[in-house]
Amino acid sequence: MTNKKVLMLVSLLVAIGLWMFVMGSVDPETSQRVTGIKVEMQGTNVLEDEGLKATLVKPKMIAITIEGKRSQIKKAQKKGISAYIDVSTCDYGKNEAEIFIKLPDGVSGVTVEEISAETAYFTVK
Repeated sequence: MTNKKVLMLVSLLVAIGLWMFVMGSVDPETSQRVTGIKVEMQGTNVLEDEGLKATLVKPKMIAITIEGKRSQIKKAQKKGISAYIDVSTCDYGKNEAEIFIKLPDGVSGVTVEEISAETAYFTVK
């Protein structure tokens, strides 16, 4: 009975060791959902020069699914992923703009597979 428990423990330790080796050295492809990314507005200075101000209506936050090497995905999450819209060429009133995703510098081989919202709605007054 003791031999059976020892054998099970050794098998478990070997399995954990192999898993750690694969995750550390092979760096497998994976996908990850990232939530809580704030949508920022760029180009507000152009509107301000004309005496206008943009106000984001929706969405204020988005979620994305990214795909790539596990180590690069972790690096992207650690350094921060950003989302933005360009409001510099918008008109007075209700507007919409495409949401762009910016991955941090130094992150390579990571692609955005899905975005919870591709368009942002905002007003300019």
